Amino acid sequence: MRYSQLTEAEATDIAVMYGGRFQPMHSGHHKVYMNLVRKFGSSNVFIATTIAKNAQPEKDPFSYEEKTGIMTDMFGIPADKIVRTSPYQPDISLTNKDPNNTAVLLVFSEKDAGRLKTGGYLRMYQDGKPLVSSDEAGYIYTVPVEDDGRSATTFRNVMRMDGIEEKKRQEAFTDFFGTFNPQVYEFIKDKLNGSV
Repeated sequence: MRYSQLTEAEATDIAVMYGGRFQPMHSGHHKVYMNLVRKFGSSNVFIATTIAKNAQPEKDPFSYEEKTGIMTDMFGIPADKIVRTSPYQPDISLTNKDPNNTAVLLVFSEKDAGRLKTGGYLRMYQDGKPLVSSDEAGYIYTVPVEDDGRSATTFRNVMRMDGIEEKKRQEAFTDFFGTFNPQVYEFIKDKLNGSV
């Protein structure tokens, strides 16, 4: 055991940060979010998202505020559970939790988690093991991909497609989100086709 592990204080709170671009969030993402809420409690799970400085309108058409609105309107995620912060280095203070006694779990799919290196600040989460605060370490929590083949890129392309029947576009929307909301549908269609 390393000396640092002997001197690290155990965290008394937890912030689970489910990060991503969410351009936009789909029903598979929502399923992951709900699984996290069931495991860690709704007061501890947050969506971490922002707009990158090198964002491209084709790949990142929705602003932070628009993404938040879509998540809230389509999935009922409370706006205070969506935090404008980097998914890789989240600012825990934005969750209204004390970083000095809050452990941070960074949620990634199994595919994405494999690209991250553990050993220094980042550690693998182990269920039931004591956690230290976010100023000492961050924990990687891996989740299975729950997209059932959904892709935000494919969705955006269908919504932008010329000549597609309105019924087919609405079906794609319903498949992507799991339900149909006419106001959100019109907003997304207009946004992706340059009308907003």
